[in-house]
Amino acid sequence: MVTGVSTKIAASHSAGGTTTPGGQISRGFLRGARGLVLTCGVDWTTRLWAPAHSDAPLLTLPSHSYDYMSDVRWSPAHPSVFASAGSSGALHLWNLASSLDEPLTGSDGIVVEVDAVAPSPVPRGINKIRWSQDGRRIAVASSDRLHVLGVSEDVWRPKADDEAKMMGNLTGRGLLDEL
Repeated sequence: MVTGVSTKIAASHSAGGTTTPGGQISRGFLRGARGLVLTCGVDWTTRLWAPAHSDAPLLTLPSHSYDYMSDVRWSPAHPSVFASAGSSGALHLWNLASSLDEPLTGSDGIVVEVDAVAPSPVPRGINKIRWSQDGRRIAVASSDRLHVLGVSEDVWRPKADDEAKMMGNLTGRGLLDEL
């Protein structure tokens, strides 16, 4: 069962009075980085899809703690960064321009809240995550609490070639055809 879906917002431009999404369309979806889709689910995975290229996921990222993944969101500010959250209470930040294998936050992620009332302290599961519009903060909801975390500049501010590096990583692994 899928518990979260995140698509990128296509930049639009005006051409002769009509607004068209930026990018080439294939199979009804944008090609390239703007057409990438993330999903997560109770099968302990986060998956990266390129529906314009394939009906199968390009990349499957298993949860390091084998807990279900509750939400996933692309950064609105950085083309290759996304966040994933799971029932283990860990928030993971990924940059696909840097690595297709490991999150920036390490395999343990960021534990947002610990339930100190339990017999032994255990992390509280994360239900939902949302980025601020500028990508500098991320709201994390766990149980009946909301936490807003600041994100470091090297995570929210993209370098000029990050999108190209991400696509190069995907094509270099043979996950996408040359674009």
